[in-house]
Amino acid sequence: MLRVNGLYGHVRRNNARSVGLFAGFVLAFHVLALLALLVPLAMFDPDHAPLYGWTGYFLRWVPIVTISGAALFAAQMAWHVRSVRRRMDFRFVDQTDEPRLWRVVEPLAIAAGLPRPQLGVIESPALNAFACGIRRKDAVLVFTRGLIDGLDDDELAAVAAHEIVHIVNGDIRLIAATNVCLNTLMLLQRRDGGRSTNRSSRIWEGLNLPIMAFLLPIMVVLILAVTFLRHMAVHGSCLTRLLIASAREFVADAEAVRLTQNPGALVSALRRVEGRSTIPGLAAGQDAMMIDGAVQGPLATHPTIADRIAAIIAVTGSMALIAPARRDTRPSTLPTFGGFGGSPAWIPDPSSSFGRARPSAGVPLARSDGPGEFNRLGLTREMSFGAIAAVAVFLAANSAHLRDPSALGAALDPASMRPLFAMAGQAMSCSVRGAGALVGVTRSPTDCGSGSMGEIFSSDRGASDPLAKLAKGASRQPANDRQTSPEGKLAEVRHRFCFHTAPYSVGDRGLHRVDKPATPNETHSLARWLAHGDGVARRAAEAPEEERDAALLTYFRHRKTHGETIHRTFGEPGLEVASANYAGPAHQIAIDRLRGRLSDPQFASGLDALERAEIELLAAHAQDFISCTARRKRLAKA
Repeated sequence: MLRVNGLYGHVRRNNARSVGLFAGFVLAFHVLALLALLVPLAMFDPDHAPLYGWTGYFLRWVPIVTISGAALFAAQMAWHVRSVRRRMDFRFVDQTDEPRLWRVVEPLAIAAGLPRPQLGVIESPALNAFACGIRRKDAVLVFTRGLIDGLDDDELAAVAAHEIVHIVNGDIRLIAATNVCLNTLMLLQRRDGGRSTNRSSRIWEGLNLPIMAFLLPIMVVLILAVTFLRHMAVHGSCLTRLLIASAREFVADAEAVRLTQNPGALVSALRRVEGRSTIPGLAAGQDAMMIDGAVQGPLATHPTIADRIAAIIAVTGSMALIAPARRDTRPSTLPTFGGFGGSPAWIPDPSSSFGRARPSAGVPLARSDGPGEFNRLGLTREMSFGAIAAVAVFLAANSAHLRDPSALGAALDPASMRPLFAMAGQAMSCSVRGAGALVGVTRSPTDCGSGSMGEIFSSDRGASDPLAKLAKGASRQPANDRQTSPEGKLAEVRHRFCFHTAPYSVGDRGLHRVDKPATPNETHSLARWLAHGDGVARRAAEAPEEERDAALLTYFRHRKTHGETIHRTFGEPGLEVASANYAGPAHQIAIDRLRGRLSDPQFASGLDALERAEIELLAAHAQDFISCTARRKRLAKA
């Protein structure tokens, strides 16, 4: 590629490709942020939860995630050199501290048109070096003590030229950005993939999947999808960093040869560095900026030394193999590292970290062999068996509907989890407020009853459903005394399309026929109730502008009162007659005016969230505006 396009053409192409690959980090960040917010939003902000619809999430949370990610990225970039210095523990040096190093680096920096760089030294026997910084003027060239003492002057100059090229080409800024992006992604990725390293815990996680497949199948789908997407986002980002960093290593090698006119020195230096570059205590993945780093595994950052040497030889030919004697001004008291330049080869102590070869992290996305490792789907072996068992349990539990795709789709509908998340959000809210009450920060919660959740599950999934039975059994209150928190009521309004009333039972005050005449002495006449409702609707439809909002709110409250009374007194037949009556012109005009006013944020601004949701429900489903008691009974019969 270098011979076809030329070095500068390759640099330009590499820059363009890096920009495209960098966009992959942005996409991965948004994917991981979405996965991290999936459950919290379903619990506390269902209207903007991606589980129930994408529009609300994109309008509210995507801008917030983008701004937060950009701020976090900018903060980490601003502190990049400080964080690298703290992590690598290098010290700044000058020409007094390291005269030989300064004599080697300064002419190369001048030749490359670089302002005098800052130099740093890591007191480690490893052979490695790197450049870091955001701008040329604050760039730092860092060398390990092992590299300074282990290479002759020409080899040290070749390594220094390689790092200077990284500064000149802006690679240090790009590699810093990729490392910051990957570190940010790791903040969203739970350690160890969210799995316990304890074998019994992993077995229990695998057993949970078939249990959930019986109780709530969509939860299994959610867990597996989140696990796979999180696994792919992180490993895809690691691969992106490898593609960006490895291509720039080849370019830096080529330009270092051009700058020093001594390919043999760079080849010799790379051979000396190979297998001796690991800095003890350095976290995995932090060697992306160094002259040598991991070449295998999900945290790989570099091409192999053999590939780099082959590329140099392919371009320079015999110049890389037949080189003149090299300069060496190291003090005679230092050990020489021969084997390529003529001196006896230095053999490292195999017990020291200096001489150890860099450990391999395995092939990226390889199949897991150990019980605690992950396969291509991000699952442990126990989770894989659990997923297979979950599929079998789901098919067995739904064997009667295997030929009915709509029934199977209903079992996997994310909306079926809405009551569960509402209940979890309510429980967490109650726990927080209860803890606050203990320390005197908040008042003790009085709206934390959970009895109606069993009714919500029962109406959603059928009274015989296992999860509905568990939810009902969790309630300790008598059925007639069950109360729901405001959050639970709001969730039921939005999920069941019904309005809330005080508890009642159909016929508890007597059940009457719908055809009773509206005589003066007959107080339980459906015709009289409907006539009264028509009058309220006409007043709302004809009210002048200054009285319009009050008339519309009165109409809304009368519809609730009428709906409760008609169902309580006349049962389901009464609701059917009333629904037909609400198609009348007066009601239609009132509903149209109500819809028009809902677009004004000032309208009903003094109402709480529950009443606001019920008004919106009336505007959207005027002829099916019934109480939650009536809705539960309908769903229980379905």
